[in-house]
Amino acid sequence: MLLLIGTKDSNVKNGFISNEKCPNCKIDNTLNFSIFRRYVSITSIPLFPVGKIVDIQCTSCKNWFYYEDLSLEGQEKLKNEKLDSSLWMFSGTFILFLLLIYGINQYFQDENETDVLIQKPIVGDVYNVKFSNGYYSTFKIDKITNDSIYATHNDFDAYLPYEVDDLDKTENYTDRKVSYSKKELIRLYQNDEIIKIRRNAYSVETQKSEYKIPVTK
Repeated sequence: MLLLIGTKDSNVKNGFISNEKCPNCKIDNTLNFSIFRRYVSITSIPLFPVGKIVDIQCTSCKNWFYYEDLSLEGQEKLKNEKLDSSLWMFSGTFILFLLLIYGINQYFQDENETDVLIQKPIVGDVYNVKFSNGYYSTFKIDKITNDSIYATHNDFDAYLPYEVDDLDKTENYTDRKVSYSKKELIRLYQNDEIIKIRRNAYSVETQKSEYKIPVTK
């Protein structure tokens, strides 16, 4: 996704300056004004306002003027113009703040969940792992014994951690077999080489069914 950062202007008020002579033609009550709020935006989403622009034009001589061209009394009248609330210009900042809070909360939830899942691995668990070369990948548990797990490693690697989940497809697990002791798994997790564990409901139900006691008549 391409993010475009820049500034935009939004017209927030229009009107005329009463009892003010045009600096050029000296006619009263001919100066119209337009006030614009300038704001920073990211891909058209406003982040926050950064200033105000005032356009002034005489309806008689059609000349344009700066705020500084007005008399002190005229400048004061423009300063006292009440503008509508510009809270909507902070909407992007508010959204980014919520995303940040969500990301932090999700991070700690994943950490707590992984703390639990690493203690009791089951068949079907998918481990997101980080290699010493900086790349990321996954492996899926196929078999578990008393002290070890046996898994199939993903055929593909990712450069960024958030890309790893996209690699978790059945066709990506072929013949790269790996095995670890359960103690090794704990050590890898403590060394931040295992960064996430995903367990789906089907894996849980499968494990439960394996431990059901058959009913005899």
